[in-house]
Amino acid sequence: MAVQQPKKTVLCTWEIGGELGHISRFSAIVRELEARDYQVVVALKDLSRALPFFRDTNATLIQAPVWLPKITMQRPIACLADSLLLLGYLEPDPLDCLVRAWRSLFDLVQPDLMIFDYSPTAMLAFSDKHLPKIQVGSGFCDPVPGHPIADWRPYTSTDQLVQRQEQRVLQVINEVRQRHQWPPLVRLADMFAVDRVFITGLREFDPYGKVRHAHYCLASAQSTKPPAILPQGRPRLVVYLKPAYPQLNLLLRALARCGAEVFIVCPQGPVELLKSVAGEHLHFTTDLVNLAGAIAEADLFVGHGNAGTLREALVAGTPILVLPIQLEQLLTGQKVRLLGVGELVEKIESEEELALLINDLLRRRDSCRQAIANLLALYPQPYAAVQDAVVDACQQLMLSQ
Repeated sequence: MAVQQPKKTVLCTWEIGGELGHISRFSAIVRELEARDYQVVVALKDLSRALPFFRDTNATLIQAPVWLPKITMQRPIACLADSLLLLGYLEPDPLDCLVRAWRSLFDLVQPDLMIFDYSPTAMLAFSDKHLPKIQVGSGFCDPVPGHPIADWRPYTSTDQLVQRQEQRVLQVINEVRQRHQWPPLVRLADMFAVDRVFITGLREFDPYGKVRHAHYCLASAQSTKPPAILPQGRPRLVVYLKPAYPQLNLLLRALARCGAEVFIVCPQGPVELLKSVAGEHLHFTTDLVNLAGAIAEADLFVGHGNAGTLREALVAGTPILVLPIQLEQLLTGQKVRLLGVGELVEKIESEEELALLINDLLRRRDSCRQAIANLLALYPQPYAAVQDAVVDACQQLMLSQ
């Protein structure tokens, strides 16, 4: 009788960021890993919203070691080094404590392979672990080893600020590495060395797209929920909103004025406020839905510029209106405008003006769709879904051990 081999264990980590995209991406990856008989442990920054994504899996969910103190800068964040300085990289002792916590987690899990999603400290902590490593992300916070980190500022500058901040963070990182008797890093990006990189979006929106060797995964994760069926007869507008959007009231009033069938998805959003603008041609939900399916039916997608919904809209051929909340989304919106696939509104001046812009975008949606088609023509089909590409790579890397 054959002896059954123990399952291989995969440790998935998410450390920084606040979007549901990190959780939903791992949810799809976990399902595919389990379908291929892997045991999965997922260390998440935020467990409070994770259960709906992992309820029907066998994954072990644990809290990731994260930095809790709130530190702010007196100027806008300019680069990855700035972000890290606010998240435990200001001094060696706190960073070393996080590194030790990650290493304790490693000892507890004893993984055979690791998948990182915006987890720089986990990558630092496991830099001496010689086992397969995979990185997934949008590209924005995923620098390329051997290259400088990107300047995130929406304007060009020669002030050397990014270079100075990188050296400042490197000094702290190398102090911690010296304590663990690891060789120093030359560049901050060298901390991100892995075996495979998977970017869930288009190369054109990747700040490192010109130098990165990665797999760009454009296909959507499959959802069991049906898409929202939008009424026919008027242009169809799908909107994905965060309750924290600072101009939410103004935006909702503008949506109510535009001449479209509007479907708003606002998870955990303010129900009474949404009810105040709802009507015959404007509907909303605060639940999770098959957003990709709804976007595919739309004539225009309105969102904040998140990497996941941007990808869904472009692959569906749907023009985009970006209303950014944070810097990455602003840069995404600038690229959307530059490529001619939609428009960017940094600040809503009035509900009348925004309603006019939405109606104008709907009128010229065919030109935006053509620009999207030209962009997608650069990518061979069928598009890969990140969960399929990642788990295929897991299989290959494990066989090569």
